[in-house]
Amino acid sequence: MPNASASRFRFVAHALRGDGPFRPKVEAVGVGTDVQLSGESALVRYPRESALKFARRNDVAFYASPLMRACARFVGYLGAKPPGRELPGDLYKLIADNVDGKGSAIDVFWSQFMVDAKARGTMLLQVDMPASPGENRAQQIAERRVPVWISIAPESVTDYAIGDDGKFDFVEYGGTFDMPDKSRVPCAWRFDREAWSAVDDKKKVLDQGVHPLKECPVLIFTEAGDFPSFGPFASIADIARRLFNAESELDEILRAQTFSLLTMQVPDAATDTEKLGAAKVVGETIGTANLMVHTGSTPAFIAPPDGPARVYLDRIKGLHQLIAEVGLDVGTVNERESGLAMRMRFAAINAELAGFAGRMEDLERRAWDLSRRWLSMQGAPSVQWTRDYNLADIEQELRILAEMQAAGMPAAVIAEQQRRIVAVQFGGLEQTRVDEINQAIDERENEPRPTTPPTQPVGA
Repeated sequence: MPNASASRFRFVAHALRGDGPFRPKVEAVGVGTDVQLSGESALVRYPRESALKFARRNDVAFYASPLMRACARFVGYLGAKPPGRELPGDLYKLIADNVDGKGSAIDVFWSQFMVDAKARGTMLLQVDMPASPGENRAQQIAERRVPVWISIAPESVTDYAIGDDGKFDFVEYGGTFDMPDKSRVPCAWRFDREAWSAVDDKKKVLDQGVHPLKECPVLIFTEAGDFPSFGPFASIADIARRLFNAESELDEILRAQTFSLLTMQVPDAATDTEKLGAAKVVGETIGTANLMVHTGSTPAFIAPPDGPARVYLDRIKGLHQLIAEVGLDVGTVNERESGLAMRMRFAAINAELAGFAGRMEDLERRAWDLSRRWLSMQGAPSVQWTRDYNLADIEQELRILAEMQAAGMPAAVIAEQQRRIVAVQFGGLEQTRVDEINQAIDERENEPRPTTPPTQPVGA
């Protein structure tokens, strides 16, 4: 079926990268100061706004991509505890060291893949094999003739069909094909459970073949459900578009109303012609380098009200807060929140991290299994992604520890809270070092406690 969600995925991708309509292009017209908008823009034109004025507003507009910041922050938490892998064999290690054929190690490749996947809620991973696998193991290693992992954005998919097992029966997506003369031409790639092909825009078959996988080599990653699926961060793209417009509209208000208006009183008996003449003279001659001598009432400046700008500032602040809430930004925690509210906030992001890591672990296992089949090997690598990321507010945890100690809680309870603080504060250390710190806590917990001698009765 045609990919009806392609336009939505494309919009989210533009909001993530800050290009396309979020980076409108304005070009000069002729030799004057006139400009015109070239291409699409995420800014909404006012009903009575001229094309020139709208183009100038696009020329000074800026976009900081809050979606990218939210996704990068989320993936940064995941990257603090990289997954553990056991790679049996040199060929698997060769894949892990250069997983995409471009020199990227597997964790580097996953970091960018996860940013794209978190923004959209969906990404695709193709496990491909070079046309010639090599004559022997030495040639395979020397020339890296092993499977490559390729990330595919869901907006590039043009047609697909999903089987009962949730995998692609076939998928078609737009890409490029390397011609024998080293040039690249646009093409449509098609992969199914048995074969593949590349067709140019004239429906000419550029190349085709079969594969031994008995499964489509394009794997699906979604945060929930079948392909296509949108994740919770995708809504940040819509909020970011409104924020983009609000900041541009605020700039327009400031440009139009910041400058004060000079007023000059004229006699009531003056005719309209005299009033216009006085206004013309003053408007042409008064400036910072001029001195005006007057009689009667003093000329004054009327400053425009700041109400419209203040309303926009409050609205922009609210949009930033909404993005922080949707993006699970724990940096927005404030001291006025109760301990329970803070724990619930951190528990929510820990749950999101654990769920996302579980789906990434499943994707990586399937990718290794396809790589094993391409190489006709028996044992596949094992992989384990972390589930407990222990994100918490360290100051709040220290306050809880102090209150436990003040309340005379048992040593075992205090030691458990100390272990939690160690996990939060030193989560980035090597596991051996963390084990040493926890062992020191255990040793202190097991130390004999001094006993208080019984009180002797008076007169004994």
